[in-house]
Amino acid sequence: MNVVLDYRFCVFIAGWLIMASNSLWAQQANAKEADSLTENSKQSKKRNVAILIHNGVEILDFAGPSEVFASTEGFNVYTVSLTKEPIISQGFIKITPSYSLTDCPKPDIVVLPGGDTGPFIKNKLLIDWIKQSATQAEVLLSVCTGAGLLAKAGLLDGKQATTFHSYIEPLQRATPKAEILANTRFVDNGQIITTAGVSAGIDGALHVVSKLKGLGIAQQTARYMEYDKWKPEEGLVVEHK
Repeated sequence: MNVVLDYRFCVFIAGWLIMASNSLWAQQANAKEADSLTENSKQSKKRNVAILIHNGVEILDFAGPSEVFASTEGFNVYTVSLTKEPIISQGFIKITPSYSLTDCPKPDIVVLPGGDTGPFIKNKLLIDWIKQSATQAEVLLSVCTGAGLLAKAGLLDGKQATTFHSYIEPLQRATPKAEILANTRFVDNGQIITTAGVSAGIDGALHVVSKLKGLGIAQQTARYMEYDKWKPEEGLVVEHK
């Protein structure tokens, strides 16, 4: 009799252990699936960063911010131009854009570098694209004379802004409704951020990273780039009431 009872008890325990192990396996499988979904969700939430390039674009104007965003987790960086035809930067670097204005993914961040922007300020297709981007993008960041493109699109009116030191007076004349500041590394108006010339684009891009992902993440990127020049407190952040 005791043998029968012991046998039944062993069968019961064995069955219980099998059920428990199956339950644990299911929990682990669900956890892995949840982690996978979370990771996929993170990937899908990457912000699109459209870097405008054009003939005569200043190398560091677009390369600096490109390096910042491409070196930081959470950004999908690509170049865009009027067409997909190669452009020439500063007379000797040929670059083939990833997209044209007509097939560019919807940007969350638009970077407008400077250089020889004069001919492009008059380009209606480009200015209309900037205006349209401003209705949906989180940030439009200009570097150097790229501020002229924002001005032409009417996005600097009523705002403070900055640009390359030799372009301050021309931009002020062209944008009487804005206040163009000298000796200012960047000006943050919320959605619209302008920077001074050339290397200041790196500061502006790091400021955007800090704004969107936190100061610590921006500092990690600056360290990776060995960009000791960056001082997070530099620049002007306009307070909106």
